[in-house]
Amino acid sequence: LYTYAMTKRMLYQGVRALNRQFGLKYLCLVPSTLYGPGYHTDGRQMHFIFDLIRKIMRGKLYGESVVLWGDGYQKRELVYVDDFVGIMTKLAVSHENELVNIGSGEEHSIREFAKMICNKVDFDFGKIKFDKAKYVGAKSKCLDATKMRRLLPETKMTSLEDGLEKTIEWFEKNRATVLKK
Repeated sequence: LYTYAMTKRMLYQGVRALNRQFGLKYLCLVPSTLYGPGYHTDGRQMHFIFDLIRKIMRGKLYGESVVLWGDGYQKRELVYVDDFVGIMTKLAVSHENELVNIGSGEEHSIREFAKMICNKVDFDFGKIKFDKAKYVGAKSKCLDATKMRRLLPETKMTSLEDGLEKTIEWFEKNRATVLKK
């Protein structure tokens, strides 16, 4: 197991122990990769989607080469950050002592994400190079969000198309800071 995953698992076991011993109420939410305007763009271990938008926009604006690690067929799931906040708020007032995965239920390949971004910023997808010698991580990262949908059946998620549009608009408005090296 990766240290990151093990840490999350241990924290969950810790709050369960506190619940059993002291009656501490908890709600553990495990979101898929979050994205949206302004979310996690400080340069420290950017989520793949921000790095992808950033690389493609730098390719278009500054003529830099766009090189992505792996073959691009690894799949990822995204959750728009505003959707996560809404789900978190609803669950916090209605449920306790639960572990809930928060996911959209949709997986897309890195290539698909790149094509969507290229279309939105008018960059030629054919200019992207895939470095198959580089580490790609897990082939698939999609959570089972059945429990979330059961607890909040009325929940509507922002479409990937709309979420990417808003995120790219934010990147364009803030290009001086988010597109720097």
